[in-house]
Amino acid sequence: MAVPPSITIHSLTGSYTLNRQLSDSSQAVLKMQSIGFAIRQAVAYSTVTITLQQYTSADDNLPHLDQFQTSTGGIKNFEDRIMDWQWTIKENWIWGKVNGRSRYVKLGEIDDAWLKEGWEDAEAKVVEGFAEGVKDGWTAWQIWGFANVYGERKHVRRIVASRPGWKEQRIRMVYDWKGPAQAQK
Repeated sequence: MAVPPSITIHSLTGSYTLNRQLSDSSQAVLKMQSIGFAIRQAVAYSTVTITLQQYTSADDNLPHLDQFQTSTGGIKNFEDRIMDWQWTIKENWIWGKVNGRSRYVKLGEIDDAWLKEGWEDAEAKVVEGFAEGVKDGWTAWQIWGFANVYGERKHVRRIVASRPGWKEQRIRMVYDWKGPAQAQK
């Protein structure tokens, strides 16, 4: 289902389902990140749903973007992002210790042509995230926004992943709108 026009980069709160037919395979990226076979198979063969919650925290007065991910294979994960472009080290049960940062940025400020292409508005703000696997040295540079995919507005993520000694991977993930979501924290 198409993402409604009322959903913007600053109002992403809602549920989205990964559209496998429109997305690139994430298997090479997950393998590069040392994700085990069982989890890679769960991702490959189950329905993956993400629920995003965007808010300004009363504790730090900063914008936050939390992601709850579930799959029909029973895999659940939580990622919280503070949108201030400051490095933060967090422990994640899937990726291990990750050093990352996130922010809202205009597409024109991104210096990779592939990451900048295909968005619904070339002047729009997007979510930019950069993560480093502390143990294995992989990096993942992500841009999130909206794109017209076969005539429908979709939530899209473009990801460039690399690791010393591995071939760089560039993938596009496309998500269908599932509907409004309640807070899950």
